[in-house]
Amino acid sequence: MKTSKFSLASVLLLSIVILAGCGSKGSEFLGTWVNARNVNDTFQIVRNGDQYLITTKDSKAGATYDKGMLEIKGILGSAELTYDRKTDTILAPGFFGVAEYQRKR
Repeated sequence: MKTSKFSLASVLLLSIVILAGCGSKGSEFLGTWVNARNVNDTFQIVRNGDQYLITTKDSKAGATYDKGMLEIKGILGSAELTYDRKTDTILAPGFFGVAEYQRKR
């Protein structure tokens, strides 16, 4: 009886450690993001099945995770969002170069 309690506890602990250590790809993009230069420019990224949904106050767009980036495909081409782990920011193409977005806390 003592052996089975130990085995069950070991299996549960191992399962928790494995699940906690295996964050799904793209989870670093999830959340609400604010433009570092314009606080009125925000967007939110949520999961949408195997893809992602990016929502602004005016529009919504689907995105896919590929090679560490979120890719948004549209009529005028595609755009890529890059996550900078060191600064916890997202870099996105903008009208005047690259826009930097910070995670809303």
